Amino acid sequence: MTRLSYCVLATVLFAVLAISPTRAFAQSNLPQMDETVLDIERTDTDRTARLDQRHVECLERIAQDQELALEEAMIWRDQGGGRRARHCEAMALFALGYEGEAASRLDRLAASGDGGSQDHRIKYRAEAANFWLAEGNASRAYASATAGLEMAPKHADLRIARARAYALNGRPDYAETDLTTVLAYHPRHAEALRYRADARLRQNRLDGAKDDIERSLQIDFTSIETALLRGRINEAIRLAALEETGEVNEEEAEKLSQETLDDIK
Repeated sequence: MTRLSYCVLATVLFAVLAISPTRAFAQSNLPQMDETVLDIERTDTDRTARLDQRHVECLERIAQDQELALEEAMIWRDQGGGRRARHCEAMALFALGYEGEAASRLDRLAASGDGGSQDHRIKYRAEAANFWLAEGNASRAYASATAGLEMAPKHADLRIARARAYALNGRPDYAETDLTTVLAYHPRHAEALRYRADARLRQNRLDGAKDDIERSLQIDFTSIETALLRGRINEAIRLAALEETGEVNEEEAEKLSQETLDDIK
């Protein structure tokens, strides 16, 4: 072997020896880095699980003692309970009869920086809309539902809530449009069928109302609300037939109209 060949070989061996310790060091540390990341992930997962469990316990407490649940939720919030504590606090307020305050807090939570994922925010908007409806505040219910629908246009509960707000504001035609949209995505949604039947009844579209209420009962025959609405629709059909013969009782017609207005609430 020539002198030049020896020099080349020595240079290659030196390069290999110089690189190998570094590579070995890096490889020896990679598992440690991976383990550290896994430890952090496990810690985060465990913490989330504990927070979720405490949230469930807080909500369950509401069924046992609303005032105690509210107090504990407030303490938890002050201790850094975040969105879960704030949500439980709002739910306890609703259980205590403060529908508007609960709805307002849910709206603020949905719009806040710590409101959680988009799914969480959608849920808060749906709950807020229904709480506003419970208070009879159609305009705030509409605002909450619409804010939620901007994130989830196909969300059934949000669209039903907005339809109820429309009906409460005297726009059963708009309510029917929203409910028809729900049924386009969820054709066997018994509640949407019931509310659309009511909207059609309020527009005196009795054949459509009858079809919807019968379909709703076929899907959920246990619903008392649906059975009661079917009774009112059947009565409206009876009165309409009497009206054609000139035998309508105006007092009965007015009573039916008022029952329909009350039902949407």
